[in-house]
Amino acid sequence: MGNQYCFVCGADNPRGLHVHFEKRDRANSFATFYVDKEMAGWPSVQHGGITSTLLDEACAYVATFLGKVTVTAELNISFKAPIRVGETLYIEATPTRESRKLILVQATIHNAEGELKATADAKMMVLSKDQLEELGLSENILNEVSTPAQSQ
Repeated sequence: MGNQYCFVCGADNPRGLHVHFEKRDRANSFATFYVDKEMAGWPSVQHGGITSTLLDEACAYVATFLGKVTVTAELNISFKAPIRVGETLYIEATPTRESRKLILVQATIHNAEGELKATADAKMMVLSKDQLEELGLSENILNEVSTPAQSQ
């Protein structure tokens, strides 16, 4: 998305998850993810932190697809059912409201059978020029890096 070393989507991170998010419709994000045994918390169950990370990244991609640089201001997750090692997950996120300073996003994770595993509601704060500079980023950060979906 903005960093090829990103833990979730970065191609250059040897310990990363290497998840590829696609743009659907105007700004929806979509990805699949196979749950390896290294993702386990309890035996044969994906760690909740990995679930949270996948949902957060899906929300961040919505903002990116809208052409905004954001940080997650709030992320509320509901775990609906255990995610098992060996499952293939479908992660989707869609914007529900946009303003100049905030993008609200809803995200879901389903398994291949369509069972709802987790949901998230996120508030993505759009960064100002000053906030970008404070983080050492340029206003043109979205033009300076390519997302995996944009580079294809």
